[in-house]
Amino acid sequence: MTQTNRAFIKAYRTDEAQTSPASPTIGGAARPQVPAASAPVVHSSVATSASVERSALYGPRPTAPRTGNATANEKRPLSSFIASTGIARLNSEPAEGDFFRPGTTLASFHWPEVCRTLSRHCGEQLGRVVDLLVTHAAAGRSLVGVLSLTPGRGATTTALCLAAQLAERRRRVVLVDGNFRNPRLANWLKVEPTAGWQDVLKHGAPLTNAVVRATDDRLDLLALGEKIPKDSLRLVSGLQAVVTAGVLRHAYDHVLLDAGAFLDSASQPIALELIRNMGIDAAIAVTGPGSADPREVTALADQLARSGCEFLGTIENRVAKPQAA
Repeated sequence: MTQTNRAFIKAYRTDEAQTSPASPTIGGAARPQVPAASAPVVHSSVATSASVERSALYGPRPTAPRTGNATANEKRPLSSFIASTGIARLNSEPAEGDFFRPGTTLASFHWPEVCRTLSRHCGEQLGRVVDLLVTHAAAGRSLVGVLSLTPGRGATTTALCLAAQLAERRRRVVLVDGNFRNPRLANWLKVEPTAGWQDVLKHGAPLTNAVVRATDDRLDLLALGEKIPKDSLRLVSGLQAVVTAGVLRHAYDHVLLDAGAFLDSASQPIALELIRNMGIDAAIAVTGPGSADPREVTALADQLARSGCEFLGTIENRVAKPQAA
């Protein structure tokens, strides 16, 4: 992380830094493959790779249990599907009255059906990844990137499901659309922010204007608009991206960045610059349908290490089909 990054992140910091513990490992026995449903199903397998230790900036905020579910056929938060998996929840409520007020507030996002399918069939596997994210956030490593190795492997869907599970545990979560090659989160969730994140980066628009909060889902979205400037690489290299990271790190327990496809020639420079400039602490790669090429995974891990980003491992989406990035 550069001196500029540290300075701006420190400007939003109010508590004392803690020392980062060694990264935990999720591994051991292989997890069973879930039969394919009407939507893609993720097979999760997270293995810890060599990591770069980073200074801890923030400890965890208090959290609380959630109660109540809606009926199966009505529009409702994704948490109602997650709750049926029996995943453990934390036991305290995040403090209200935070300084960060999103520009757009609505009751619930319109969740893609694939997210509901994954939550029903793979909730336990994804829950293990969420356990790892909670552990890292407690050590101050709360900014996490989610990438696919190649386009169409399910990084966006995986990021949505992980964010929903974190929100179900009463964690403060913001999902950031960093896929400047093909932004899709706002469209998938059927929302229209007051401004896109690209407007914040290019014109200095208030960051809150680009954030949408779904109160029932307990989840925020920092969205990109549909019209992405051609100078995206320059935008993500600028000071506003550093400021964005500092504000989000202070305002949320978890910041999940959908960073696009690593092996896509148009996406890779932007993804790596976002990771470097925003000081992303750790990253997960989504692969599939078969096991990832070890050379590709090693190349990704090496690139992340050069940016000071810890590689947490891979999630295998065994029924993914290649799509446009």
